[in-house]
Amino acid sequence: MGSGLEIHLLSPKTVIMISKLVYQQENNHVFDLDELNNAIKKLGIRTELNLDVSFIYEVIQLNEDKFNDNTITVENLILPELKEVEVDYYRTYSEVVNYYYKINVESFSKKRGIVNNFFRYDEGSDYVEIDNYQIYDKEHHDTEFLDGGINDIT
Repeated sequence: MGSGLEIHLLSPKTVIMISKLVYQQENNHVFDLDELNNAIKKLGIRTELNLDVSFIYEVIQLNEDKFNDNTITVENLILPELKEVEVDYYRTYSEVVNYYYKINVESFSKKRGIVNNFFRYDEGSDYVEIDNYQIYDKEHHDTEFLDGGINDIT
């Protein structure tokens, strides 16, 4: 995916060698991209690997029994097909935004009385209800990325 080594365009023999490296690392629970890059360079591939992990994992999954019993060959290698999938993901942000509202209210008070009632609520007071407001402007001040993730892949 993206720039770098287009791993799905490599020869089947090289795909097997790279997949074996990943398979062995996964079995040892030590997947290390730097270590994998060094091992790939030793295979004679002179590039920084922009590893299309989904391709490698799919190769391993489709050929898992052959990797288990060490019988994987160019002749019996099953390669995955490139397909388009839909990813449903989310991002959570914290935003600082000023919203500006306009509202018409009935009041005997002048400006100061409205302000006092608008921001103070005491039971039984002349609290200004703001159910019927209209947003007329908003001003964005800051955004902070908090979280993200994948909900579903279809």
